[in-house]
Amino acid sequence: MRIAICDDEENEIAKIQNTIAEIQGNYQIDTFRSGRALLEAARSAKYDIAFCDIYMKDENGLDTAKELLTLSPDTAIVFITSSKEHAVEAFSIQALHYLVKPIRQEDVVEVFRRFGVKREVRHTLTLRIERNVTMLFQDEIIRVEGQRHRVLIITARDTVFTIWKSYGEISALLDDSFLHIKKGVSVNMRYISKMTAQKCVMKDGCTFLLSRNTANENYERYYRYLEDHLENL
Repeated sequence: MRIAICDDEENEIAKIQNTIAEIQGNYQIDTFRSGRALLEAARSAKYDIAFCDIYMKDENGLDTAKELLTLSPDTAIVFITSSKEHAVEAFSIQALHYLVKPIRQEDVVEVFRRFGVKREVRHTLTLRIERNVTMLFQDEIIRVEGQRHRVLIITARDTVFTIWKSYGEISALLDDSFLHIKKGVSVNMRYISKMTAQKCVMKDGCTFLLSRNTANENYERYYRYLEDHLENL
């Protein structure tokens, strides 16, 4: 497993390195004192996990992580910080974990556990599109929209699939990360940028007004999902 640690304080890097060293495993660890250095290395190196400090001199670890994910979408991001202030934003970019200093051995063990689960279990959606059978990872689907006798599946890879089935048939196959936001539309809660009692805004800019009848239920379900994925903080 190749691990990157990015923190502008050398003693903090050393603490994380020592904590990882206490856990049995085969690790290659690269350390960086700035986000710029990490991003430069990531152009040629593939990291399984990147520990990124949020508060760095003249840099924001959240911005570094976003750029890193454009270079290496499969890298698992773990934020390290002195405050829970940015926990929700960290979740919005699908961070693997969010650790508040001082970091303990059990925190790193939990990171490795989550990493294993993330790599081993990905729900799929297998569909026949025209004459081909296509398998989509559900965590890459942004939303599903029913339009008369067809369904549009919009993915994070800027691809739209058209399925000649009913919305009900497709929505029944979706995992519990999807929220039935309005008639004929289910959205992946991983890709929600903002949710209020009145509307749901997706990361791609698409906005859905919530029905008064279901607004509270959807709002509460999203925040339960958010809390579940930020457990152990």
